[in-house]
Amino acid sequence: MRTIKIRYVKRNDTYYMERKSLFGWKRLGYSVDMGYGGFWQSYTSKDKKELLNEVLERHFEADKRFVEVIEYPMIKIY
Repeated sequence: MRTIKIRYVKRNDTYYMERKSLFGWKRLGYSVDMGYGGFWQSYTSKDKKELLNEVLERHFEADKRFVEVIEYPMIKIY
């Protein structure tokens, strides 16, 4: 069973997700290549459960049944 340590970041009414790595907290996202240039986009959502399901499906490519999620306290950015 895989263990993932995460925390949510709330800014306005949007949630972001960060995971704990060896060098601190890293925001989860993906890169988008448009052919002439690219950019990096964070996973965002208005709902925490929806965000968790999206990150597990797209980033970690795992199902919730096979992953142990340890959630740290949320950070609010004003």
